Amino acid sequence: MKSILRGWAGLGLALMFTTALAGFEGRVSLAIKSGKEKEQVIDYAFKDGVVRLEPKSDEAEGTAMIMNWAKREMLVLIPEQQMYMVMPLKSGPAGQTAAATEPEAKIEKTGETALILGYVCEQYLTSDQDGVTEMWITDQLGHFSGLGAGASPLGGMMGGGRQAVAPSGWEKALESRKGAFPLRVVGRDKRGRETFRLEAKKIEPGPLPAALFAAPAGFQKLSMPTMGGFGG
Repeated sequence: MKSILRGWAGLGLALMFTTALAGFEGRVSLAIKSGKEKEQVIDYAFKDGVVRLEPKSDEAEGTAMIMNWAKREMLVLIPEQQMYMVMPLKSGPAGQTAAATEPEAKIEKTGETALILGYVCEQYLTSDQDGVTEMWITDQLGHFSGLGAGASPLGGMMGGGRQAVAPSGWEKALESRKGAFPLRVVGRDKRGRETFRLEAKKIEPGPLPAALFAAPAGFQKLSMPTMGGFGG
């Protein structure tokens, strides 16, 4: 079990996309790299506001996670053991707020545009005490609701606490921008050195089977001790 959960380590930031594409159905492949860590690729499947996340790494051992904010629950599928876990979600991404002591990031529209995977994106810059983050945002994939790495349930499971893995504030800056979804995010420190990159590698719109967003038939439910709920 521990080896399976370790496969999710470092993927806390991924959860800020759990309700991003509520009006979009299909798949998105994202590559995430923080500092000198190895790049991680995550496959996302979206349908009716429910999201399935599946990291593509040997450590994950085929584990997948299904986030359903309408039901306030998270399913973790463990194919190796033909089992699944159900964990409560206390609150949705829209309810997450930055710490009162965290400075609000400034966001600036540069007027630059780019075509990323066939989607027109506009460039925005945010700045905070850590540096500058460059975002390329499209309005063609629905609304992005930022959670931030620290609010990740997996971050808590893995002992990650509330330490951010990206320049703080850029996801907060997007919370109020309805219909904005980033396809590329690059964070740089005050010296201009890249510290974080998130980039969409593939977007595949299209209908998906409902079974993809539920525990497979034959999987046994694994009882978990009360853990207080996640996501808030």
